[in-house]
Amino acid sequence: MRRRGDRRSGAPRAELPKARRPSPPASRHRSRLPHPEHLERGETKLSDIRHTVTGGALIVTADRPFHTVSSSLFGGGCQQKKYLVNAQVPHGYSSADPWRDLEQRVHDLGLPIDETAGMMTAADVDQVVEGVAFGDQYCLHTYVTAGVGNAARAGVRRKTYPGYIAGTINIIVAIDGRLTEAALINAVITITEAKTAALQDSGIVIRDGSGRTATGTTTDAVIVAATQSPQYQGIHQYAGLATELGGSIADSVYHSLSQCLASAKGGQRQ
Repeated sequence: MRRRGDRRSGAPRAELPKARRPSPPASRHRSRLPHPEHLERGETKLSDIRHTVTGGALIVTADRPFHTVSSSLFGGGCQQKKYLVNAQVPHGYSSADPWRDLEQRVHDLGLPIDETAGMMTAADVDQVVEGVAFGDQYCLHTYVTAGVGNAARAGVRRKTYPGYIAGTINIIVAIDGRLTEAALINAVITITEAKTAALQDSGIVIRDGSGRTATGTTTDAVIVAATQSPQYQGIHQYAGLATELGGSIADSVYHSLSQCLASAKGGQRQ
């Protein structure tokens, strides 16, 4: 479904040219988990994006390098990256130099350092929840791991830490499609809103006795990546909730994180 707006008013338009490769209509605005046979072999491939879990790490890649916007510890910022990594660390992990630790993990995985963006989690990466959604001029994959033992609420003062503490919500949204850099940044806002909504609806609260709901954890990380594949004619200018793409991102992140929290027994395990 396209949403139209008055260009002069600054309202978002999703008036993109018809895709060369049509998206399956039944899959639009729908997040879903991989078929069990995909989970059994540990790898999925839909569109040009695929993932595998090996060596205690989730690795997402595609047929072409991603254009990424990321808060990830390793390879973060606005960059071109071939591999997106979410590496598992032991419970209780704390380090004064997590960047160096993650660099070593990337090396051990046999991945090129300069082509990799990575983050860490104490959650079980074998239990990653994948969401998939199709729409006009895009196919997106969402990968979520979650531990909320250090749940926090923005605006509430709390203890801070000199080192990196594992126990986090890590979200990767990989999009087979073309987005402007502004749209990629817009997607980060959409992801954060969906994350907070999932935490609130799942009843995750901060541990100060106030009963107030969490808005995240102290060490959340996000990677938004786009293939910029020329197979798509349209370029997404926006990724907010007024757009089909933004709606799919929000829906996929919300339901994937909600499932993570439910499977972690209310999110109180990590």
